[in-house]
Amino acid sequence: MDGCNIFDQFFNQFSEFQKTFFNTWGMMMPNMQNINLMNSPENVEKTVKLQEEFIKNSLELQEQFTRLTIDTQRKIWNSYFQMLRR
Repeated sequence: MDGCNIFDQFFNQFSEFQKTFFNTWGMMMPNMQNINLMNSPENVEKTVKLQEEFIKNSLELQEQFTRLTIDTQRKIWNSYFQMLRR
């Protein structure tokens, strides 16, 4: 693997991360429009569900980003050591 290939893979993975982020964010947005302020007990339940969903999606996003970061670092270091061995 050469340096250009590593950066190409990194940017491809970063692009996938962005797509996942915006898809996750887009899935949360329709739920925000469904909250009815007139019905208080129902509103509280919807708000709690929305918060729970938001946290769940945020954690999933963080998990994916962390995996992407670790995979990228692993590839960079593997490439570095391969170049040293040549």
